[in-house]
Amino acid sequence: MLSYREYLSHSDKYIQLAEDETVDKLKYLIPSILLSWVAIESFINNIMDDFSSLPKDMFELHERSLLMEKKVVFVDHGNDMGKFKLGQTEYKKLEEKILFLITKFGNLNKSCKGDLIWQSFEDLRDTRNIILHPKRNKELELSVQKAYKYLEISKNIIQFVSTNVWHKKTSF
Repeated sequence: MLSYREYLSHSDKYIQLAEDETVDKLKYLIPSILLSWVAIESFINNIMDDFSSLPKDMFELHERSLLMEKKVVFVDHGNDMGKFKLGQTEYKKLEEKILFLITKFGNLNKSCKGDLIWQSFEDLRDTRNIILHPKRNKELELSVQKAYKYLEISKNIIQFVSTNVWHKKTSF
């Protein structure tokens, strides 16, 4: 498995390849943007995994559900009848994981959703969604500058989460 730093590095390399005037830029910009997104996912999923490996009693059931990406189910039979437990895999949105981490472990006194960093993250997410879920009525407008912007957004989100969860900056 690659680290978030490696995904960021690969994203950067694809952008550099797209700077060549003789190439089909989309061939390199699309993977660059997807790798910028995957870098965030890698960073966040590893944090979630770290916390999910801690003793059960450190988190409420619904928090463990989010950390482990498991569904909370009500048991209606057997020895655990009438109790709630973790069930099958239930994938969570990246933005839900980020919000959980920064509110649970950060010192935020307000929502970050209106901040420029969050709006930029949503812009990256929307572009990623257009790439992965293409529709005729959704135009994909990419450039080398946009790809560099998305790479920086990825680094900024990783730094934002690191600062709020670990209370220290990460290196790239």
